[in-house]
Amino acid sequence: MASWRAALHRCAEQPVHDSTEAQNEEYEHGPQREIQSGIPRFFVKKKVPSSELAQKFGEAAYAEFISFQRNSLLSNEELDILWDALLERATGETDEERQISYADFDQINSTLPAKFRSFFKPSCYMRFVEEDDGTISVLQFFNYVLRKVSLLQARLDLSVYDDDRDGYLTEEDLQRYVADLIPSLNLHTLSKSFHKFYLCTASRKFGFFLDPMRRGKIGIQNILLSPILTELFELREPELPKDYERSNWFSAYSSLRVYGQFLNLDTDRNGMLSRSELGKYNSGSLTDLFLDRVFQECQTYGGEMDYRTFLDFVLAVENIQTPEAISYCFRMLDIKGEGYLDEHTIMYFFKAVADKMMSMGHETVGIRDVKNEVFDMANPQMSDRITLTDLIKCGVGGTIIKMLCDVQGFWSYETREVPDPSKTTA
Repeated sequence: MASWRAALHRCAEQPVHDSTEAQNEEYEHGPQREIQSGIPRFFVKKKVPSSELAQKFGEAAYAEFISFQRNSLLSNEELDILWDALLERATGETDEERQISYADFDQINSTLPAKFRSFFKPSCYMRFVEEDDGTISVLQFFNYVLRKVSLLQARLDLSVYDDDRDGYLTEEDLQRYVADLIPSLNLHTLSKSFHKFYLCTASRKFGFFLDPMRRGKIGIQNILLSPILTELFELREPELPKDYERSNWFSAYSSLRVYGQFLNLDTDRNGMLSRSELGKYNSGSLTDLFLDRVFQECQTYGGEMDYRTFLDFVLAVENIQTPEAISYCFRMLDIKGEGYLDEHTIMYFFKAVADKMMSMGHETVGIRDVKNEVFDMANPQMSDRITLTDLIKCGVGGTIIKMLCDVQGFWSYETREVPDPSKTTA
């Protein structure tokens, strides 16, 4: 009966926008003097409570609102009731085959409590009609309910940490959220002394992918729509496959691996990484030129990199095909700050790769040949320059970046298996 519960925390669906009509009115129709000046209004100053009493009243009202919304959600027991009611009127032998008609759908609606009503609207039924006889899949409908409940539950859980109730969470807010989740996650092998490093590791992935402008806050809606939250919720499973544990950023194995890398690189044990220490990352395959640019563009402290900045670096390198990682690395490649890479920039960076390969005993590589290949791969809008948009749109932007910065990355590309056209079948 309750076999569906494992899916409860893995499902998500687009949320309803939480902007109120009053907020929209305020944003769209700002003060008349701003309209007359011709400058559009792009910032609305948040109203600060006029007194401590007003602040306490606001917090109490918000807490009451959250409590009311929680009570309106379907509990596990109520989901069991819904599943049993659907099965009772469904036709078909297996879960995948079971169908239900609108007449039965409407009859179930009349027998269930009022809090089920939002799921039994005609419009909700129509979105699942695929069969010629007008029936819908019981499993698809029930999974929809699960996704809706899971989404609303996650939204309420995250909203608790939104202290200023603006719909955004800071990295510190996310760390508090993850800290409260830890007891329910499969992280039993982590010692309590490591928790602070785990929280930094976990929250940084949200920040890297969901706060590209580095504003210091992330919209709750963006968090809910992101697969990152789903990846975190997967740790609620009591048993994780080994391969999944290695690929999930939030697993105990992954967090210990990344922190272990940092400790191994930190040879002087000062809790920071110097330029020479980071040079040993990934067996020293990254070029000196690229690493120099990393230290020029990223935040450092006395010329050294802290753990948080190192996490950004690792997330970019390990997720190099994502738009966020490509954007991160593009900052390093755009050495002139012009917003594009020209032929000279491409050859400048690849020469560092070619020189490093020669020092390792490899044969000389034609720099101009690689430059031409890079432009062919990027297929830029303008023939003499490659923009960030070109790199993201071409689908192989991450490969291009590795070719220009990483000896192993270029070697992997150079020795890739190319399909033989004569052996392909029609």
